[in-house]
Amino acid sequence: MTAKIILFVLELAIMWNMVQTDHDEIEKAEAMNSMAGLKYTIDHTWDGLPLAHEAIKIDMKWHFERLVGRPHKRVVKISFDAPFFDDPEPMDPPGITPQLWDFEVLEFFFANDRGQYLEVEIGPHGHWLCLLFDGVRHPINNGEELELEVRNKWVGNRWVGEVEIPLAYFPAKVSKFNAYHIHGNDTERVYAALNPVTDGTYSEPDFHRLDFFQRINMRRIVPEGYGDRPFADFKYGDLWAGHY
Repeated sequence: MTAKIILFVLELAIMWNMVQTDHDEIEKAEAMNSMAGLKYTIDHTWDGLPLAHEAIKIDMKWHFERLVGRPHKRVVKISFDAPFFDDPEPMDPPGITPQLWDFEVLEFFFANDRGQYLEVEIGPHGHWLCLLFDGVRHPINNGEELELEVRNKWVGNRWVGEVEIPLAYFPAKVSKFNAYHIHGNDTERVYAALNPVTDGTYSEPDFHRLDFFQRINMRRIVPEGYGDRPFADFKYGDLWAGHY
């Protein structure tokens, strides 16, 4: 009888420790909602020339939210304010859209020093695409399974919105970042970049030139304790499994 009581007490202690650990992590994540964040302005073309139109403003910050009966939300929230050019929209309904880069679009790239990176594309009509790469232009997913929470609105001739990128989408140890805005058709296509992707030797834009990305301090948007390895949660699992 005594042995059963001891075993029961030990089980209770283990369960309490698990609950307390999760509670401590939740409190820590909620406290980080007030982190400083990062702000950027895109005001140059892909080759470093001043834009002929208004700049694109980007604001990134951490967001944690408890969800009852569902996995808690751990995301990097990006708010943006960009010119709206009202280019023809994709024929696909809003949601995941292959080859979204052929339309009016905002793109965000997060890379590490191993050449692994996340590409997130957002369109003004509710379309998006998320691709994970292990090496330049070597995707490990097809972009047709990763959901995003996207909110868009038009304010006059401005496209204002936000996107929430789950922490599970990011590769480990993100250290570099770039962002792009694309609009126009055919020969009138305009490619804007936060950091130019040429040193003067390229005649065409290529947004996968990781060497031209700028350094990013992820500790301003992701709490300490996250980011050293890909985050696996109950909803998304480990998207980078086999690519450590």
